[in-house]
Amino acid sequence: MSKLLSANFMRVKKNKPFWGCIIFMLFLGVSLPIAQYMQVEELNQTRQEVYETVLDQQFFTFVMFIGLVASVFCGLFLGTEYSDGTIRNKVVVGHTRNGIYLANLITCMIAGLVMCLTFIISYLAVGYPLLGGFHLEIKQILLLTLASFMVAVVFSSIYTLIAMNNQNKAAIAVACVLFAFISMFGGQLIESRLNEPEMWEAYSYTTDTGQVVEQPAERNPRYLEGAARDFYEFLHDLLPGDQQQQIGTMTTENPWVLIGYSTGLTVLTTGVGMFLFRKKNLR
Repeated sequence: MSKLLSANFMRVKKNKPFWGCIIFMLFLGVSLPIAQYMQVEELNQTRQEVYETVLDQQFFTFVMFIGLVASVFCGLFLGTEYSDGTIRNKVVVGHTRNGIYLANLITCMIAGLVMCLTFIISYLAVGYPLLGGFHLEIKQILLLTLASFMVAVVFSSIYTLIAMNNQNKAAIAVACVLFAFISMFGGQLIESRLNEPEMWEAYSYTTDTGQVVEQPAERNPRYLEGAARDFYEFLHDLLPGDQQQQIGTMTTENPWVLIGYSTGLTVLTTGVGMFLFRKKNLR
């Protein structure tokens, strides 16, 4: 497999989508702390109040984008394997299907982690001098960072499954990007349902005739409870798009749970992908 990995990394070095993703993450890492610093400075000048800058606030923004940028890279990088006849040639010269699949998977995972590190390094290089240090404990920052890396890993595993079992380059690219968007919006939808209040607060209003009408507090029919809430919470911790949402907004209560689910989902998707790839007819 070492020869396959070496060949893949040589391709990655020359891959324009990869460098496009790196430039995007670099731009994001540099622009976010500058924008936050300028916003705080403007507030301090206009309102004559002192607002503190917080390095933590946008540090995990990269995890909100990693699913999308990884989909672009993996879809285009792996899509050429079939269109260029690369996979068939690898099999002909004696490489096993498992070795080919794992080499491509590892390549995509490492590329995704490099994209994450590009944001982190650039964000710290610019943000630390402007915004100061972290407010959260370093242990918590490192734990959330590990959970973020696992999100990148599980997305790479899913995209590899999609790409290695489809021979249409355009379909692979579209399917990967579509999955990224569905995951992102699905995570926001599930979180919004979980954040529904149990009760609507009492309120009053005045009619056109001047009459004051008071509405008592009432139960929110959209509030999830019982088995339905347990199921939504399970999906919110399991799905990578939901993990993006929790880590990016730092609302997760137990990052270890997310890491565990990501690990299990990576193993599952890798196993399914390899099984299907072994059965696939390589034309």
